Amino acid sequence: MRFFAALLRAALVSLHLAAAGQEGAVLDYHLKVRLRDQPAAVESGFRLVTSPALAVRARVKRARFGAWRIEPLAVGGRKPSPALLMQALGLCYFSGPTAQVVPLGQGMTFNHHWCRLWQVQAAPEVGAYAYLAEVAPGLLALAYLSAALPEGDIAAVEIHLASVSLGPGTVPAEEGTALLRTLRIWAAPPGTGGATEAGAGEAEEVP
Repeated sequence: MRFFAALLRAALVSLHLAAAGQEGAVLDYHLKVRLRDQPAAVESGFRLVTSPALAVRARVKRARFGAWRIEPLAVGGRKPSPALLMQALGLCYFSGPTAQVVPLGQGMTFNHHWCRLWQVQAAPEVGAYAYLAEVAPGLLALAYLSAALPEGDIAAVEIHLASVSLGPGTVPAEEGTALLRTLRIWAAPPGTGGATEAGAGEAEEVP
């Protein structure tokens, strides 16, 4: 746990909680991927952009969600491929707490704003460690992910949250728990194609 806490501290040092230049949120991530046929990892980045919820007129008050999209971000002069971007989208989390995440007894302070850390519960056979930061009351964002994949072209992946800006209209993403579905796919028995399906851009809400 100390090892991952140290990684989180390094990854989140530039977390900035302030009004963004738009209504939603902007989250920048560093991405490190090691392909199975290559010895060295490749580093790049991506940006997750969320939009505010659409205004609807209804007598029944429903949960409000916004959309999200992903954009390439150069890190060290390198941008991820479109295929890798789609996989990265399936590894993101921007939603409220669910039954598969638990709060930790520690947090991080950024610009006088204290963020509680949460841990994602993954099956032991997955070999993944994922932590979320409570960037706003009841709103969690992926802060750190490290995973070794048992099959597929990607052997290992690591994601660090580099920065996040929250606008006044920031709300959870409609399919903001994509990471949870991907972890369940990774936990599927070997040979079922679970690892190759991960990150296909699909997601589902956890009841």
